[in-house]
Amino acid sequence: MTSAPARRIVVVTYYFPPATAIGAHRWAGMARHLRAMGHDVTVVTSAVHGRLPDDAPCVVRTGDLANAAALRRLLRRPQLPEPGVVAAQTPAPALLTDVLPPDSHLVSWVPSALAAVVRLARRATIDCLITSGPPDSAHLVGLTLGRRRPPWVADFRDGWRFEPLRYEWPTRAQERLDGWLERRVAKSADVVVGATMPIAEDFAARLGANAHWVSNGFEPMGEVPCSVPAEPQGWLTLLHTGTLSGPRGRDPRPLLTALQAFNAARPAGAPRIRLVLAGRPSVEDERLIAEMAMASAVHHVGLLDHDTTLCLQRGADGLLLLTGNHRSEATGKLFEYLASGRPIIALARDNEAERIVRETRTGVAVSADDAVAIDGALRSLADGSLERAYAPRGLERFRYPGPAEAIARLVEQARARRLETHSAR
Repeated sequence: MTSAPARRIVVVTYYFPPATAIGAHRWAGMARHLRAMGHDVTVVTSAVHGRLPDDAPCVVRTGDLANAAALRRLLRRPQLPEPGVVAAQTPAPALLTDVLPPDSHLVSWVPSALAAVVRLARRATIDCLITSGPPDSAHLVGLTLGRRRPPWVADFRDGWRFEPLRYEWPTRAQERLDGWLERRVAKSADVVVGATMPIAEDFAARLGANAHWVSNGFEPMGEVPCSVPAEPQGWLTLLHTGTLSGPRGRDPRPLLTALQAFNAARPAGAPRIRLVLAGRPSVEDERLIAEMAMASAVHHVGLLDHDTTLCLQRGADGLLLLTGNHRSEATGKLFEYLASGRPIIALARDNEAERIVRETRTGVAVSADDAVAIDGALRSLADGSLERAYAPRGLERFRYPGPAEAIARLVEQARARRLETHSAR
């Protein structure tokens, strides 16, 4: 990579460690590697997720009404879990989710984040502002700063109105406002970034944005020794990180059906396959496993710390990725899987996860609702052909510092575009 001048970069992201949400990992990794490249990176985030000992001076934690105990009692919301702890989620009331586009964080957190960015700008020139969502309201920090804002990169880990995480707004007026805000952000930002290729392509085609794809990434795992429990004799381990059931139409029933049939009909002497689940237990998953009487073939190890989870991935015979029906879907665990050196069975069809697994030759991809195709993938794990076909290539795009280097190039592009805009005036 050609050396670029050191820049003062401010990143606005609601999710950041010790938050356990997968969205926290993207900018934790990007910021770390941008600093290693010589850039001065300050992250503005919510104090609701807690603090880390090494926050100062690089992380600014701002106020958040989501952490106001009196307000939570008034709205009959449960107390927030301790920082770094994953707890069961209860649906938020419509008063929070269905009133003000683009989301409730516009009121609860964005004002304090905006104030923090203004204070940072008064101390010294900001060479580039990066806003990352969801929540999509984080991008309104950049929009609100107006024409005098720094060069601006708007980073989208998920689409806003393209394959959105939320349902439609209750009224047409709210839908129009939400769409107007998305267009303003896409057209005002000097550079738009999509964490998956379909997100970037949509912004470019639908809204004419200067959009680019910069993937999530993974850290090289090196040779750190790992110790994992041995599986019972005659069993292979297929590891899945997180819950099986989930949004975007993610349905584990065809998988469980295929696994049950495979273990029952396998040839004499062939190994059985044990599905190991590492993550917070899901009521829906536990119900399905009990209904199908699959307790012997499914082992739930519970929520583990990140390092232990990575060790389990490295020690598994195969890794399971289960996706839904969004074309842009490539969940964060996929990139951990790419780092593990183990073959992947991706239940993914016509989406970004399938493309990445196929192009990198890191596993097999079959439709998540095709029990016959899933059975074939399980057989390839059992007979060793999945392992033999494992031939990774092109992982540099996903391995840090690659993604951070791509962001650094786009920071320079944003600065150049802003200079052109000012010159034209």
